[in-house]
Amino acid sequence: MARVGKKLWLVALVLALCFCTSAAFATDAKTEMLAMAQKIANAKGFRVTIRMGYDVVQKSGQKLEFGEVREVVLQRPNLLRVDVRRSDGVQGGVVFDGKSFFQYSKTYKVYGELELPDWVNTVDNIVRFAVAELAVRMPLARIMVSNFPEEVQKLTKEYLFIERDVLGPVPTDHLAGRTEDVDYQVWIGPDKLPTRIVITYKNAPGQPQFWANFSHWKLNPKVPASMFTFKPPKGAEKIPFVIPAKRTDVASEGKSQKSDATKKK
Repeated sequence: MARVGKKLWLVALVLALCFCTSAAFATDAKTEMLAMAQKIANAKGFRVTIRMGYDVVQKSGQKLEFGEVREVVLQRPNLLRVDVRRSDGVQGGVVFDGKSFFQYSKTYKVYGELELPDWVNTVDNIVRFAVAELAVRMPLARIMVSNFPEEVQKLTKEYLFIERDVLGPVPTDHLAGRTEDVDYQVWIGPDKLPTRIVITYKNAPGQPQFWANFSHWKLNPKVPASMFTFKPPKGAEKIPFVIPAKRTDVASEGKSQKSDATKKK
């Protein structure tokens, strides 16, 4: 009986320690989440590779996953390039040089150029304009804008520390947050940058998910100016931009259905 009692006491002690540790970390979840967002927002620029996937819920309720890889290069205040390769092989992207916005498809050999209003002269403004006015899919748009921390704090109603994840190449802090529309999870590495994000659209039919794995983060990289000088794909035809009906959502994390890399309406 003494041995049984000792074992039970040890189990209770371990559980108590685990609970206390989780509770202690939970108080820091918000601080760590906002510190991550602030580090990205404070950078004069960044370069990152994002491997992402998203569910498309069918009429039957079945979820089908599609994916893509995005190479994002950003320099504040007014330079942005996103090159996209989709899981079906389609390639395209967008380029913003501070004055004009270009969208292209290497696969379909077409591109469009849009001269922008005077106020659309920063990365912050082109991200909002491209999503809201041009209906351009720009997953994780909020990480590109300089008020990223304010957006996180404004929208997130609850923060939670989940665990110290040791299964990846480096240990990461697994955090979670909840907003009115989504539940999300973030894995943050020792460099205080995200390595993975998972978003669940809890109010959407079927509760589809979006996930993104980040690699090759570089803050304030030295990038040649030519990176933001748009060169049409060889043999590409220039086509006109037509502004679609105005959208009200500012950021799209991939929940829309699979569409062509050059969405034209």
